[in-house]
Amino acid sequence: MSSRPRHRFRHLPVSPQYLAGTWPRGANAMQAVGFGSPCSRRDLESICRWAGLQALRRLLSAAAQNASGNSYHHAGHFAHVVMAAGLLATLAGLRCEDRRLLVLAGLVHDLAHQGRRASSRHYHQERLSARRAVRVISGCGGDMRLALRVHRLVLATALTIDANRSNILKSDWLARLLTDADIFGSVLYPRNRSIEMTRALKLEQRLPGPTTEVNRRFAEMIGATGLQSDLAQAMLQTALGSRHSTRNAVRLSD
Repeated sequence: MSSRPRHRFRHLPVSPQYLAGTWPRGANAMQAVGFGSPCSRRDLESICRWAGLQALRRLLSAAAQNASGNSYHHAGHFAHVVMAAGLLATLAGLRCEDRRLLVLAGLVHDLAHQGRRASSRHYHQERLSARRAVRVISGCGGDMRLALRVHRLVLATALTIDANRSNILKSDWLARLLTDADIFGSVLYPRNRSIEMTRALKLEQRLPGPTTEVNRRFAEMIGATGLQSDLAQAMLQTALGSRHSTRNAVRLSD
C-alpha cells in the first residue's frame, strides 16, 4: 500500500507576483519551502501550477521518481528551480507561452541526473535529461518543436564554458533565465540556505574540502563572472544593497 502523498507545496503562502513585488524579502519565503527529497508527483504538480504550468503527468511522475538516491539533484531541487523560473518569468513579463516553456525546462533540466555516478563529460547529464524529456513529450503526442526547444534550453544549464553553450546563451533569452533559475537558491537565498544546498551537493558529488570553502569558491566564481541574465544580475545587486546582503553568499566584483 502506497503512502499518502505529501503536499509540501500545495499551500504556498505567496504567488510569483508577490515575490516580485517584495524582492529581496521574497527570498525568505522561497527558501522556507522545503528542499529535501522526496516529494510526490502532486507536490511537483502544485508548484508547477503556482509557477504557471500545467505539466504533463508523465513528466511530473518521472521528476518525482528520478534520482531519489541523490542528496542534491532530486525533486526538491527541481521544485526550487521551478519556483525561481516562475519568479523570473513574472519579473521579465514573459508571455504565457514563454513562461510555460521556461517552467517546463526548469522541471526537466536534471530529469535523468545520475548524482554520484554522473559522468564528468561536458553535457553528458544535460543530454540524458533532455533526451528523456523529449521522449516523454513526444510520446504523449506533444509538439516536437517544443521538445527540441526544451532540449536546447537544458543544454545551457551545463556549467562549462565553450562555444556551443555561449552561442545558446547569447541567442536565447530563456536559456539565460533558465541558467540563472538553476543556481538561484545558491546565489540569491540567504547564506545559511546556500550552505545547506552546498553541503548536499558536496555529499552527492564527493567534492573535496570543507563545505564553507566549496561554497566560497562557487560564490567567488559567480561574483566574478556575474549571472547570465541582466534581470537576475539586477536582483542580486538589489539584494546586496539591502539588509539581505549581510546574509547573502555572493559579492559582485568591482
